[in-house]
Amino acid sequence: MTDLQMSKALGVKLLGKAHTGIMMDYFQETLPRLKQPRRAEEWQRWTRGIRKDLLSKVYLTGHKRGIESAPPVVQWRGVIETDNGYRIRKLQYEGYPGMWIPALLYEPTKMKGKVPAVLNPNGHHRGGKSMEYKQARCINLAKRGMLALNTEFVGMGELQGSANHMQQGHLDLCGVAGVGVMYLAMKRGLDVLLAHKHADPDRVAMTGLSGGGWQTAVLSAIDERIGAILPVSGHSPVWQRATKRWKDLGDLEQTPVDLCTVADYDTLTAMFAPRPSLLIHSCDDEIFRPEFMRPAIYQPAKKVYKTLGVEDEIRFYANSDPGTHNYDRDIREQLYKFLNRAWGLDTPEEDIVCDDEMRSEWELAVGLPPDNPTYLSIAQDLARKLPTRRSSAGSSNADRKRLASILKLPSPYKVTLTKARKPKVARDIRVRQHVLEMERWRVPVAEFQKGRPGAPVVVIGDSGRSKLSATVSRLMNKGRRVFVADLLAFGEQVIADGASHFLFMECVAAGGDRPLGICTAQLLALLNWVREYGKTNKVDVVAEGLSNGMITLCAAALEPKGLGAIDVSLPDTLKRLMDWNVGYQEHPVLFCFGLLREFDIDDLVTLSNPVAIAMDGRGPMR
Repeated sequence: MTDLQMSKALGVKLLGKAHTGIMMDYFQETLPRLKQPRRAEEWQRWTRGIRKDLLSKVYLTGHKRGIESAPPVVQWRGVIETDNGYRIRKLQYEGYPGMWIPALLYEPTKMKGKVPAVLNPNGHHRGGKSMEYKQARCINLAKRGMLALNTEFVGMGELQGSANHMQQGHLDLCGVAGVGVMYLAMKRGLDVLLAHKHADPDRVAMTGLSGGGWQTAVLSAIDERIGAILPVSGHSPVWQRATKRWKDLGDLEQTPVDLCTVADYDTLTAMFAPRPSLLIHSCDDEIFRPEFMRPAIYQPAKKVYKTLGVEDEIRFYANSDPGTHNYDRDIREQLYKFLNRAWGLDTPEEDIVCDDEMRSEWELAVGLPPDNPTYLSIAQDLARKLPTRRSSAGSSNADRKRLASILKLPSPYKVTLTKARKPKVARDIRVRQHVLEMERWRVPVAEFQKGRPGAPVVVIGDSGRSKLSATVSRLMNKGRRVFVADLLAFGEQVIADGASHFLFMECVAAGGDRPLGICTAQLLALLNWVREYGKTNKVDVVAEGLSNGMITLCAAALEPKGLGAIDVSLPDTLKRLMDWNVGYQEHPVLFCFGLLREFDIDDLVTLSNPVAIAMDGRGPMR
């Protein structure tokens, strides 16, 4: 068989568009929709439980108990006085232990008694708190006699050391919710604002664009101290992102692990009730378009408001000027009208022009300590003390149960149906294509046999089976019977939009499953099928790439008896994922929540005894 023939045989499309349909059906089944209450009392009971579970099971999982209730530590860093009726006070507060968040407090020059207060988070805009649209909003609020706290978003402005939000996955790997860093940063920003002696606790609002809109939605759903809510183009349900609006898929904070086991964003939006809320989306926004957001989050939430007898307290506005992803003049004016209506104010509804009051990033810089933590440094600190316990031969059964629990390992998949094409022979090599059906999944397999059937070996790889021709040729030349497969998230099991397939793995984890667990279950079922099909007791595995190497090692640790030898590409420790800054985008399967908290590579090697293990570049491990 020539190299070209080998490549063509490995590149045969066995699933077609079927895998995309399978994934859509999977998401439809596993991602919940808002459940409408029958009575107000029922909704109030539900939301109490949801708020508690969102903190314990999603946003603060793995964090120290009581971390959210610690009082904020604030350092005031100077004042910019103006002649325009307000001052800008610079400050930094400890958002996450050791991590300082820079902020600006726009404060009316003259204040008596209690005044309205507005929390202004920002989104994915590199300029952060100094973005002109945000300066204009805060200046306008201060000129209307309100306190406006302008907080920096982790990863933006002065916090660009964490610009890669996907590094939250490294914290997840350690069993600490990466999204918790953001949650605590915004929650403590609210604490700082409410600690101001002139802040009126009965007139507190929150508003932001994009990632600021997401922060507004999340914190407002959980924290009832926020009395008026205006998120702009920042949140949509995970079920919608996964099945209808693939462009809406976002960073890890937007789709955190296990979110949808508690509540999706349609439910979080409804949890604004009965407080005054205005949802704003722009007509030409590439992501959060009104025609999609209105039925997905607004209309379901409005039904809840109606059940509570406050139907008019939630409204929707479609921005058309300029209609892009913005918080410009038109939207700012909607904010002023909204606050006037919510609090019975009589402030100007028109935007006060303040172009000549804009300040540079340099002028608005607060300054931070040089060792201010980032996602990656927090993960490295956590990893130093992990795993919390080590595996041994004496504890193997208990450890395997623990591993299965971390992987959320599905019940054993059984190959219920095999669709096989007629064998083809090229020179002396027999090729047969199979599609294995196991539960909801389909696994494509190409079988290669040269001469008499030799000992079977399964080959898998991060690049998909179409890129494994050299490995297949090498093994066939050794007389092996080779089975080449694509597991979930690889090769043909990549969803149609392959460039952003990692985003769909976010959705799998948000729904309560673990991609690593599903892949491991698929491999175990495949190995069982190969043993029966090939009439043998042992099967070897060759896995190329970090992700498939980890899948194989997990399979060997869980069920070592059916494996003869494995050849994998893995580092000496999972901590190298931090040292090498391995990206979630390239290896979403690796970042299984809590895996490093319980197991490192050597623990899995211990559990896989007596499987012979070779690691690429390192030789035999046992």
